[in-house]
Amino acid sequence: MLRRQGDPDQAAIRITELAPFVRLVRRRIVRNPDSPLWGHLEDRWRVIAEEARAVAFSAVCSRHERAAAAEVMNIDADCSAQEIVVVVLAMFILWRERPTCFRSDRAFRLQLARRVRALSGRHSGLRYDHQTGTQKRVYREMTPKAGAILGHKLALAFGGAGLQLAMLEERERERVRQTVEDINQAIKELK
Repeated sequence: MLRRQGDPDQAAIRITELAPFVRLVRRRIVRNPDSPLWGHLEDRWRVIAEEARAVAFSAVCSRHERAAAAEVMNIDADCSAQEIVVVVLAMFILWRERPTCFRSDRAFRLQLARRVRALSGRHSGLRYDHQTGTQKRVYREMTPKAGAILGHKLALAFGGAGLQLAMLEERERERVRQTVEDINQAIKELK
C-alpha cells in the first residue's frame, strides 16, 4: 500500500468519492465564468506540460523525473486543461473538508497524482483471460517516485487556489447554516 497509495494505511480515493467535489468546482466555474482565475490555472497546467516535454527526452534528469514527465505528457494528450484543473481543485477541497481521508501529505500528493492520471486512458490496456474467454482491463502502475514528483508539481501549481476555493465553500455552507438557524429561531419565537 505504501508503494501504490503513499502510506500503508491509505485507501485509494475513488472517482465516486471525489464526484461531489468535482460538481462543487464546476458550479463555481459556472457562477464565475468571466473570472481570470480559470485561465491562469489552465496556463499553469500548460507550463507543467511544456516543462514535461523538455524533461522527457533529456538525458540530464533522473529516470523518475522522466517517468513523471511522460505521465504529464500522456495526461496532456488525452485531457483538456480545464478537466485537469477541476479534478485538482476538487482534490484540494476534499482534503480540506475530509482531512482524515488522507494519512499524510505524501499520501495526499500521490492520490492527487493518481486521480489526475486517471483522466487519461493511456496507462491501461487489455489482456485476454483464458479461463473466461474475455478481455480484462489491466492498469500499469505509476512508480511511487514519479507519482510523488507529479503530485508535488500539481500541489505547487494549484494548492493555493484549491485551498482558497475550499475556504469559500466553507464560508458559503456556514452562511446557509446560519440562515437556517435564524429561520428556525424566528419560527420558535412565533406566538
